[in-house]
Amino acid sequence: MDVTEPANAVLPPGTAAVLRALAGTEAVLTVRQLARVAGVSHNRAGQVVQRLTEHGLVLAERAGPSMLCRLNRQHLAADAVIELVRLRARMLELLRHEIASWPVAVEHASLFGSAARGDGDTSSDLDILVVQPTQSIADGIEWEEQLFASGRRIHAATGNHVAWFDISRDDLRRSVQASESIIDEWRRDAIHLAGTELRRLLGTIS
Repeated sequence: MDVTEPANAVLPPGTAAVLRALAGTEAVLTVRQLARVAGVSHNRAGQVVQRLTEHGLVLAERAGPSMLCRLNRQHLAADAVIELVRLRARMLELLRHEIASWPVAVEHASLFGSAARGDGDTSSDLDILVVQPTQSIADGIEWEEQLFASGRRIHAATGNHVAWFDISRDDLRRSVQASESIIDEWRRDAIHLAGTELRRLLGTIS
């Protein structure tokens, strides 16, 4: 799926952003306000509002020169649409649930790369940093198996492959000491999934 805007799989461009903005408030918005909140052009917001109004999913009324609009939460499609525009949040919930279910717990896990920054697409991998537990992994096979099994389940649920960045605490320390550029990327973009928060973890090994 499109890791930046998963709802694009079934909704025209810009529609998911507009619907998410409407679903996120009970207030009535002008099209200009809606465009700003949704991060789309005024023209695109107007087009989306017009089309959704025709379907009854958005309620709109003229107030002088402005068009006021809000989501029609009584519409039969409202609940389904709200779930659809929450797909990115649900993707993060899926990743957290998967990693929390592992028999061998991680010291840290976080999503990074284009999926975390929100500039990826359908071809993007889900780049996930996993720091192995402090204690030695008694059964390396079990560790590898849980990575493999979760990767398959995540791919089935999203259509995206998982790229595990699997390192030990010692490897992480060496990367920090070598001032590798990826450390700055993790500090800037990483979305926490499990274990110790990344900044705290890096602080303990610096």
